[in-house]
Amino acid sequence: MFSKTIVVIASAVLLLAFSSDVKAEQVSLKSKPAPEQLTLPENVRTVLVSEMVTISKLMGILLENLVQGNIENSASIAIDIRNSNLKKSFDATEIKKILGLLPKGFIKLDQKFHGDANKLAEAVKLKDFQKAFNLYSEMTQGCLNCHSTYSNKRFSNLRPE
Repeated sequence: MFSKTIVVIASAVLLLAFSSDVKAEQVSLKSKPAPEQLTLPENVRTVLVSEMVTISKLMGILLENLVQGNIENSASIAIDIRNSNLKKSFDATEIKKILGLLPKGFIKLDQKFHGDANKLAEAVKLKDFQKAFNLYSEMTQGCLNCHSTYSNKRFSNLRPE
C-alpha cells in the first residue's frame, strides 16, 4: 500500500513538474469534442482491456524504477510497454479487420504512446533521465487523452466539461 501511495504521489509531482514541457498538440479535456465510445467485438475488447491493465501496471513499475535511477529495469519495462499490443493475440488478417474498426485518432494516440515508450527506453540507456521523465509525462498525457476520448463510459470522470 505504501509503495502504491509513493508511486501515485511521484506521478503527480512529475506531471506537475513537467507540465510546462507538454506540447501544444496535447489538448486539455475542456476543449475536446464530445467523447466517443469505442464499439468493438467482445473478444477484441477483452484483449484490449487486458493490454491496458498490463500497461497500467507497467507504468507504475516504470515510474518507481525511473525515480530510483534504475537504468536496466527502466529500459526493460519501457520495451515491454512498447511491445505490448494486439498483434500478440491476433493474426494479420484479424489485425487488419480490427484496425478498420478503430478511429484514426485512436490509432495515432496508440502509435505515439508505443513510440514514446521506445524513445524512453533509449533515453534511459543514455542516462538522460530528464528526457525519460518528459517522455513518461507525454505517455501519461496520451493515456488521459485516449481514455477521455475513446473510453468515456469506463472513465466517466475524465469526460470533458
